[in-house]
Amino acid sequence: MTKNRFYIFIIIGLLISNLLLLVFILIARSPHHKGPRNLIIERLHFDENQVQQYDGLIRQHRMQMMEKQHELMDAKTQYYSLLKNKDQKNGDALVQQIGKISMETEKINFKHFQNIRKICRPDQVQAFDHLIDEFESLFAPEPKPPHER
Repeated sequence: MTKNRFYIFIIIGLLISNLLLLVFILIARSPHHKGPRNLIIERLHFDENQVQQYDGLIRQHRMQMMEKQHELMDAKTQYYSLLKNKDQKNGDALVQQIGKISMETEKINFKHFQNIRKICRPDQVQAFDHLIDEFESLFAPEPKPPHER
């Protein structure tokens, strides 16, 4: 066998193994990757009008959350920059500010889900209440493999 044929077999073997890996990844994707939007629409059986209302709520929620994330990052940056200085008198105030921003974030999330409940028809409210019981598992980030912890 010539060197060229050997290299061609190696290249073809690598291409096949990469394609198989790609197919495996796409097939093995868990339903958790559907995303909360699609999951809520599916579980609550939203009609087209409700989906439009829900998409508006999502846009509003994302804007509010983005604003709070920027505030939180700014406060944390200021807090950790105190490590450079000997004067750390503002530390407690910054920690309180970080806590306040976290509390506001939770209130925004709570209000978002109240608004989702409001667009539910009476026959969908029970499904929403069941969904609330599953929030921790549905919206928690996927656990990292042991080697990434």
